[in-house]
Amino acid sequence: MPYLPPSEARNEAFVQLDALGERTGPTPWRAALVGTERLRVVVLHWPPGFASVPHHHPFADEIFLVLEGRAWFAIGDEPERIVGPGELVLASRGRRHAIRVPDDVTGLVLLAAVAPNEDVPDETIE
Repeated sequence: MPYLPPSEARNEAFVQLDALGERTGPTPWRAALVGTERLRVVVLHWPPGFASVPHHHPFADEIFLVLEGRAWFAIGDEPERIVGPGELVLASRGRRHAIRVPDDVTGLVLLAAVAPNEDVPDETIE
């Protein structure tokens, strides 16, 4: 998840996540919630079969919280694992990670947060 300028994020004290889907359209979509110098947070909604490219963040940690659906997560050298609602995943600075949504789910809603949110080349594709 690349740098998120403060001007592109909501940066509101309260956000109703259920209402985001109605305003963002068909999947895949991304809603920028927080963009400060220390933190960036987005909600992602991905359709069945969607996959991220394997990458790592050389200067930042990233966490994922599955809100709806399921996804396969590959983190570093650990075996790929299916993650569902309420589960938190950590991709520490420098650890390769990738996510893919199984074909047999209706989709994935995921909260992703990266810290720090610096305006530097921060994703290395593998």
